[in-house]
Amino acid sequence: MTAVSLPAVLAGRPGVPRVVVALLLAAVLPPLAGATPLLSEPHALLLTGACVTAMAALSLNLLLGYAGQVSLGQYAFVGVGAFTTGIVTGVADLRLPWLLGLLASAVVGAGLAFLVGLPALRLRGLYLAVVTIAVAYAASESLFRIDAIGGGSAGKVVPRPYVGDTALASNASILAIGLVLLVLLWRADVNLTRSRLGRALRVIKADESVAASFGVDVARYKLLAFSLSGAIAGIAGCLNGTAYGTVTGAGYGYAQSLALLVVVVVGGLGSRGGVVAAAFVVTLYPEVLLSIVGDGIRGVDLVINGVVLMAVVAFQPRGYAGAMADARERRRARQGGEPPLPPTRPSLPDLGRPSGMPTPRRIHRGEPVLHGSGISVAFGGLQAVDGAGLRVDRGTIAALMGPNGAGKTTLFNALTGALTPDAGTVHFLGEDVSSLAAHRRAARGMGRTFQLIGLAKAETVYENLLIAQHLAAPYGVAAALTTLGSRAWERDLRDRADATMDGLGFGRYRDTPVGRLSHGQQRIVEIGCALVTSPELLMLDEPSAGMSPAAAEDLASTLIDIRDTLGRTILLIEHNIPLVLATADELYVMDAGRVIADGEPLEVVGRPEVVRAYLGQEVSA
Repeated sequence: MTAVSLPAVLAGRPGVPRVVVALLLAAVLPPLAGATPLLSEPHALLLTGACVTAMAALSLNLLLGYAGQVSLGQYAFVGVGAFTTGIVTGVADLRLPWLLGLLASAVVGAGLAFLVGLPALRLRGLYLAVVTIAVAYAASESLFRIDAIGGGSAGKVVPRPYVGDTALASNASILAIGLVLLVLLWRADVNLTRSRLGRALRVIKADESVAASFGVDVARYKLLAFSLSGAIAGIAGCLNGTAYGTVTGAGYGYAQSLALLVVVVVGGLGSRGGVVAAAFVVTLYPEVLLSIVGDGIRGVDLVINGVVLMAVVAFQPRGYAGAMADARERRRARQGGEPPLPPTRPSLPDLGRPSGMPTPRRIHRGEPVLHGSGISVAFGGLQAVDGAGLRVDRGTIAALMGPNGAGKTTLFNALTGALTPDAGTVHFLGEDVSSLAAHRRAARGMGRTFQLIGLAKAETVYENLLIAQHLAAPYGVAAALTTLGSRAWERDLRDRADATMDGLGFGRYRDTPVGRLSHGQQRIVEIGCALVTSPELLMLDEPSAGMSPAAAEDLASTLIDIRDTLGRTILLIEHNIPLVLATADELYVMDAGRVIADGEPLEVVGRPEVVRAYLGQEVSA
């Protein structure tokens, strides 16, 4: 059997940066052949520092670029990894093997990041940024200066790894280790973005309410994002401490965290290749300036970083990756762009309940799928919903109407778990779900759309259909990072997404970001996302808003098909009275937070109290 080298294997892996493989070959092959290394010791150390920055940037990109969680103290987790490695492997400490130090740095980094992530469950934006800055300050000025952790003023010594009884003394050897770690983290990041975990993080960044409606446990995934980010940063810290030998608290302060933020923003939030490329550039260009100009330029790199950051935020907020995407878009526009969608009504396929989702309770036709009673919601002194209730029987379409401000969407949100009512109960499929969060109600078969389009608009049509199937692929974090045990699930998800997209007639728009579609097209995609897991109840919030009369007629036919052909139950909020009369079996009317009428639609719309609610006065027949 022919032996295959690690560099050869890596070179054949899709998605691995070729420049990284080339550096790995330059660092490893000459010493193995007994030749002089191609890289000098200073250059190898500098490139190792670039690997550290790249791995730290990947950790911040996961947190900020994918999940939208702000961290302005990310380099503190790098420091945690460095000092943990020193404690685990140090001669004066535990004296354990270096690989155990690497593992410990990832575990401790993840643990500390988990604790920092707890405030993220309640804090956002500026407030979360302040918390992370405080963590970075406390780590560099206090935690890392404790003698038992940071070694006092002399710092913590981190020994080099051993192979047998031989220490890896050369910087080229450490560079090789760093490049292997970078490639492994790159592959894990690729796997993550293509998994249910990565898709869940992206929809959380887009809209947490939409994420919950797809069954994503927002709190759990936020903490998971912090933990994974901390683990990657800890690994970067392990390499950093190993490369430089001695680490001190001053090397992991707020300035380093700010520089890391520059790397991620300039590279492009959410762009793996962009942030890695920016990490190498930001690490290497100061040394290039020094070699050209001399020591007189030292420190100017910090000024350049600030100027570049301001320029990127002002002119290209999506960074280098965004600039490349815009260039591709302009090239496509010059070639004629994308053809318009044909004006055909979608034919949604009956896919059935995915095997990965729990089987819902079965109820007979005529029994209530959803029953809410006595629901009250107040916002301060405003009583938005006052003792409202409704019932939706299996195999029917129920409509909810009312003037603007009547409390319809608030009642909708209380029924789906998007907000917690002050009073009232909600029964779904015969089960009291009043205490369940929105993602748990979604898991039981409650699907919904939103008044303002509940999609991840930066993602493609295809990705949104995959995101909507979050509950249909119940594999864990390890499977997401390695693809071991997730491939069969992902194939099933992609087959269902393809079938739904073909039914929608959106095949040519497979890779088009949803935000570039028209409002009516986005509505159709949103309904497709709500139906892709075959929920027992489909709740639509003003689905015809912004549609032309012809499109609204098509929507009416689609709703009837969903009820009669797919056998689904529907509850919709709607202002379009002809659409309601053409589709609804039961009509509820709200005004001032209360249900003022319910019954057969044609009879209800003629009641005096309904006319007064809409027109403010009674009119003759």
